[in-house]
Amino acid sequence: MAICVAELRKAFRSAGFRDDVVLTSSPGYMLRRADHELDVLSFQARVAEARSLTARREFERATEAYDAALGLWRGRALCDISSAVVEIEVERLQEQKLVVQEERTALHLQLGRHRELISELTTLVEEQPLREQTRAQLMLAQYRAGRRAEAMETFRQARRHFIDEIGLEPGPILQELHEAILSDDPSVRLPSRQSRASSTSIPAGTFPADISAFCGRDKELSDLDILLHRPPGVVGLLTGSAGIGKSALAVHWAHRAADRFPGGVLYVNLHDCCRTPQDSDAVDVLHTCLRQLGIAACDVPGDLDDARSLYRGLTQKRDVLVVLDNVASYRQVRHVIPGGTGARALITSRNQISELIDTSLWLRVQPVGHEEAAEMLGALVGHRAAAEPRALRELAELCDRIPAALRIAGTKLIAKPHWPIQRLTSRMRDPRTRLDHLEHGEQSLRRRFQTGYQRLAPEAARMFRLLGGLETAEFGLHDAATLLRLDTGEAENTLESLVDAHLLEGVDGLETDEACYRFLPLLGAFARELHRAEERTAEAARSKPPRLVAAGGKRELRFAM
Repeated sequence: MAICVAELRKAFRSAGFRDDVVLTSSPGYMLRRADHELDVLSFQARVAEARSLTARREFERATEAYDAALGLWRGRALCDISSAVVEIEVERLQEQKLVVQEERTALHLQLGRHRELISELTTLVEEQPLREQTRAQLMLAQYRAGRRAEAMETFRQARRHFIDEIGLEPGPILQELHEAILSDDPSVRLPSRQSRASSTSIPAGTFPADISAFCGRDKELSDLDILLHRPPGVVGLLTGSAGIGKSALAVHWAHRAADRFPGGVLYVNLHDCCRTPQDSDAVDVLHTCLRQLGIAACDVPGDLDDARSLYRGLTQKRDVLVVLDNVASYRQVRHVIPGGTGARALITSRNQISELIDTSLWLRVQPVGHEEAAEMLGALVGHRAAAEPRALRELAELCDRIPAALRIAGTKLIAKPHWPIQRLTSRMRDPRTRLDHLEHGEQSLRRRFQTGYQRLAPEAARMFRLLGGLETAEFGLHDAATLLRLDTGEAENTLESLVDAHLLEGVDGLETDEACYRFLPLLGAFARELHRAEERTAEAARSKPPRLVAAGGKRELRFAM
């Protein structure tokens, strides 16, 4: 041991340490060092500096601090030491490094340095093929550099690798980015120089870029401005049907109001895919918000109460806006609604969040206005709009003035420059096939509706299908009760659950005592599709011939049902 210590002291002196670093101290030896002489502490200090500079919007200096922190690394930490105890610390340090690399990359993407990042990100993806955030950043850099085909291939490689290695499809981060790139969604384009200079403290890649083609919604934007003057704890709640434009409205307003939140804008997309949200979803959302507040993943407390206390403390001190997109249930977000005086939360959901109704600024997002719909579609199709104004207006109405439908129709016309607008308008006049024409590439209004339908309780799903068999889009409570052979109380409860899920609309009942309901035309077309499919299945079952089966030693004639 003494020989080894002597060699170690010699090595320190050769490295330039003047004082004796290894001291004799009973019952053995002690290593004396200052904080600046440990590279891991220097790394953590520079990362903290980078995050602080980012929060103050000093992005250039922040990138320099990130580069200095990562420049301290020389391969894998403690690579020459073999020990189970040390290996745990190595994994923790490695995770810290990966998180910092992603933060640095997000900042460089915000500053428009996508071309310089591609080579570096390609290497990182090869080293960490299952790390979705890094692969998403590579796709974004490729897309912004004009290499869209390469971005698509990066996604295809990810999908093959995920399926081969873990038997799962890529997660929401990659799936949503893939769809956004396919549709040339404005949210993934390079932010303008002005928006980069005035952006919030959260770098791009975390919060979507503003939507350059956003138009209309003046009343909704003014209503949301009221949120700025409400007491702490009041939540903005945007609800509406699939494709109605809740997320676009939330993102646009958040950018518009960003200067009122110097602490930054947090953004979590919950993907609205959990039929029965689990407690783990709420924990994941909490951890994501802590990460965006500058807490490294490895430093997030494992204990839920500790993590909640940390989040409350941070949001009490900072004026932040927390945007929670595509929320399925209050359970998912109950830990991250901030309580600070200057902090606010804005939630979008296809469902009514009953726990928040009485403490929220609640807006039911409706289809855009007639002029706005035509303007939105015209912005997509360009010069053809002026040549065919009547066809353009009719097409906007056939899309129910739903922004997602307008975007799909416009994208289809962009992809077919030889088509006059009238051609698509004529095809969409048939309500039986209208949804077929609102599919293009990975974009599908039918699939959006299907997601909401699949989350219904069985009785509500059955009623939705049966209502598709009615010959009218508007009907009364007694019609529905008769159709389902339910008493009016049970029928009304089920109908109201469809209204809450924004698959059905309640009609103003001032002129009659009976509750009335109606479908938006495209949702009615979807319900009729489901009804016809169910009828075909039943007819096929009835037409099957009987078959002989053995039962208890006897042969019996059975009919398929």
